[in-house]
Amino acid sequence: MNLLRILFYLTTVISCTVTVFISSVPAAEKIQLTPEHIEAVNRQRRIILQDDVLAKQCFRHDVVGQERMERVVDYYMSKLEETPNQVDSIWFEWGEGNTAIWPSKVLPQTTNIFPKWWESGVDPIRVLLDEARQRGREVFFSYRINGSDNDSMFDPPHKFDQPTPLKAEHPDWLINLWHPFWDFSQPGVRDLKLRAVQEVAQMYDFDGIQVDFARVAALFPEGQQWVSRDKLTEFVRSLRVVLLDVERQRGRPLLLAVRVPENLMGCHFDGMDVETWARENLVDIFVLGCRSSNVDVAAFRRITAGTEIKLYPGFDFHHVSDGYGSSSIEVARGVYANHWNQRPDGVQTFNLFTASPESASRLGVSGGSRPPWDVQCQILRDCGSPETLRFQDKVFYVQRRGGEQGPPPANFHTPRWGYFCTNMFESLPATLDGQAKADTLLTLKVADDVQADAEKIKKLTLRLLLGSQADLEVRVNNLLLEAAGREGDWQVFPVQPDQLAVGGNLVGVKLVDQLAQASGPIRVEKLELHIDYR
Repeated sequence: MNLLRILFYLTTVISCTVTVFISSVPAAEKIQLTPEHIEAVNRQRRIILQDDVLAKQCFRHDVVGQERMERVVDYYMSKLEETPNQVDSIWFEWGEGNTAIWPSKVLPQTTNIFPKWWESGVDPIRVLLDEARQRGREVFFSYRINGSDNDSMFDPPHKFDQPTPLKAEHPDWLINLWHPFWDFSQPGVRDLKLRAVQEVAQMYDFDGIQVDFARVAALFPEGQQWVSRDKLTEFVRSLRVVLLDVERQRGRPLLLAVRVPENLMGCHFDGMDVETWARENLVDIFVLGCRSSNVDVAAFRRITAGTEIKLYPGFDFHHVSDGYGSSSIEVARGVYANHWNQRPDGVQTFNLFTASPESASRLGVSGGSRPPWDVQCQILRDCGSPETLRFQDKVFYVQRRGGEQGPPPANFHTPRWGYFCTNMFESLPATLDGQAKADTLLTLKVADDVQADAEKIKKLTLRLLLGSQADLEVRVNNLLLEAAGREGDWQVFPVQPDQLAVGGNLVGVKLVDQLAQASGPIRVEKLELHIDYR
């Protein structure tokens, strides 16, 4: 180890203190916060941009040095510098959380690229933190509490379905699913993760830490999640105590955010007693959901009443809701308009991979393609308030079950390992009554007041996609729609503005004619409302 690296270690770990052991933290005592901490909680966050740093190619290049770092900064900051945008806070996520992209004494260090940066006297985490703050943004470190070991570039060499070396040392600490994950019923796991988060908090001057329970939500053995909830609450309680201790040492607020499922039942399914977390004031921010467009902000508003806890529904543009892998700006606007209709404190974007084409070219990497740069800029410009979304074309849709993180809709089964990212409560695909008697009832949420703004609307259509073609009778709020036209495989029904309500709308779908006995079931695969403004 050369002198520069020795000095780097000394400056980053010299202030470390002893971890507060989980068993020493008292329960049921509401955490008291300083006025300065509460003021920090109440900062404006119209859009939180969560940036999965290592998903890009910037550090997949065996070149280090100041010139390379300047181009890396240009790449990552291009989103913040695009004007206008409504990004007030950026949350950097550095890997899967099982190997350290920082010079760690708790976790095994990454075996490639990053040690070369440290030896050159440059810490990429610190550089991006400082650069984002210089651009006037609040900056969080997002930590995947139970990520996969799925990147041979940054994790120790291993096969995807085999444990990394640290996990191999503790086979009794693992849940073996499609991949070995940490079992948070084990005290050693909770202590390891507590020390990892504490180390990051002490090394770097972030405004806050997000603990991301979404990646992955396999926290306890299958079927034992809810009865294990007190163990996870002990862990969150310990995190709060440790981070407030760091806050006192450094003399300025350090916030704690957690990403949790988008509804209370999903939290319970995964072993998260979020009601107790709110009641004891264990967190400052709930980020709600990951890939879901259907977030229950109202339920979280009830459990956080009387606290300073903030609520930010999110949407993932990579691990997307099934059937929406190429999300358009109209779909994004519809998702965020429905989020804003529930009056959250702001919204979060996740996995907006794209950087400006110019910055990508200078760095010699791909700029990304999902969504394209121009769509991403529109999302960051439009989706940070109801006012900027008003009179913008939108698509509102009924969400589908399953997808990338769960069983596909065609053969969906209830996953027992966890709720998060499965959309298991959703209603599509939905099988129609073959006797043509009963409506298949679906709820379509529409944030826009189309009746009040009828003069601004050019076209309003309800669109249905079936697994196989059939003639349909469709009602909205029990009002029969005119006969459908066709656009490709879609049946398209004209809708009048006064047929829709703000919020939930009941859509009834029924076959016109009874199916022949030899016919197979007919399913509604997709249902969308398209609003085109003048």
